[in-house]
Amino acid sequence: MKKVLSLVLAVLMLAGLLSVATSCGTKKVKVGVQSGTTGELFLNGDEDAGYTGFANLQTKAYDNAGLAVADMVNGKVKYVAIDAAVAKALAEKNDKIKVIDFALTKEDFGIGVDKNQAELLASINAFLASHKADIAALYDKYQNITDDNAASWSGSTITAGTYDASKNQFVIATNAAFAPYEFKVGDKFAGIDMELAKMIADELGMELVIQDMEFDAVVTSIGKNGVDAAFSGLTITPARQKVINFSTPYEEGSYQVIIAMKDDTTFDACKSAEDVLKVLGELK
Repeated sequence: MKKVLSLVLAVLMLAGLLSVATSCGTKKVKVGVQSGTTGELFLNGDEDAGYTGFANLQTKAYDNAGLAVADMVNGKVKYVAIDAAVAKALAEKNDKIKVIDFALTKEDFGIGVDKNQAELLASINAFLASHKADIAALYDKYQNITDDNAASWSGSTITAGTYDASKNQFVIATNAAFAPYEFKVGDKFAGIDMELAKMIADELGMELVIQDMEFDAVVTSIGKNGVDAAFSGLTITPARQKVINFSTPYEEGSYQVIIAMKDDTTFDACKSAEDVLKVLGELK
């Protein structure tokens, strides 16, 4: 009887060991991303955007890049994939991290506009064409702002306003968790996109109303419940162009990069984006 019990126990222990070995064999490298952004689509794969993804990587989504970096510093994710401008601003404020500065994607940011408002789209495009210097000044103004320090912003802010269908309003959708483009200071808004929206509203003689929501809802909100447009660091993609119109780009050549811990040598030998992509595909 004891021999039988011993045999049973041995089989159970072996099964447990095999289970652990199998689970270790399928473990994926975790990479932090901001939820709904190009970085997440790039790593997971997205047919409409032309991204094949990485089967060996597992993304962990965060509300903003600052939270992803904090988890990386604490060892909860290995790397972070995010927009280059955001990554560089974060690295300037945190001496424990570094940016692997090779463009893994190429993106243009545009303003999403309701397909039924051709006149509005034309007005926005005219504004963008005639105010390039003013837009460039916004980038200079917010160049040192990140999700980590945005709450302490002491510069100008914009009130959200209240939607009223009877008024002449310019209603926009955003996800205010992507500094320096859009962020909140208390119950008010600031950032490149928010000031750009205010400038356009003023040019059109309209009252700006800002509706803050989850990033995944920003595009689908356009044309509904009074929303005219979206200012949310939106990458122009074929999939999005099926449901909304885009302005001419107000930022061209934005791209995704990898953030790593400063003492991580994994990407040190990389000389090009292709090298980084190869390393990402081989991570274990």
